Amino acid sequence: MKKTPIHFASTAVIRTRAEMEVLAGEIADLKNRQRMCSAEMDAGLNEIRRHYAEILGGMEEQIAARMEMARGWAESHLAEFGGVKSLELTHAMIGFRTGRPHLKPANGWTWNRVLEKAKSLRWAGAFVRTKAEVNKQQILLQRDQIGVEKLRELGVRVAREESFFVEPKLTEVERRERLAA
Repeated sequence: MKKTPIHFASTAVIRTRAEMEVLAGEIADLKNRQRMCSAEMDAGLNEIRRHYAEILGGMEEQIAARMEMARGWAESHLAEFGGVKSLELTHAMIGFRTGRPHLKPANGWTWNRVLEKAKSLRWAGAFVRTKAEVNKQQILLQRDQIGVEKLRELGVRVAREESFFVEPKLTEVERRERLAA
């Protein structure tokens, strides 16, 4: 049975439980409609993404194949570049870009092996990073054993924030969908 909505002023005060029941029903109804609208939108967006993913994927493959051909031509015709890294053509500028310097482990090395080696070399110690930080998860796990006084001495307190909520009940369609899943 559809409830007739009571339109409250934004500053209205709810005085009775019956008014609260109506208000909670309106909130639940709006939230359920909002969820359904959002699900419908997501389904539509997913359909659009699937449609264009196929098209874009095909284009990406075509671009990659043509880029390999263009790179092959450019590498075998460096004289066309006249000693510079780019060449202007009718439809595009082509060229080679030098990326930013970055480190890679030498052949046969891993980053863990590099770390161990840096620790063992006096001159390389400055390249080993140590990050000290408060282990908040561990403090929370042991808060009862630590106690309030020691936590205060450490300069922390355990906080819990309370928030008000109105959680709508599932619609019949959502109940059936959850049971089916």
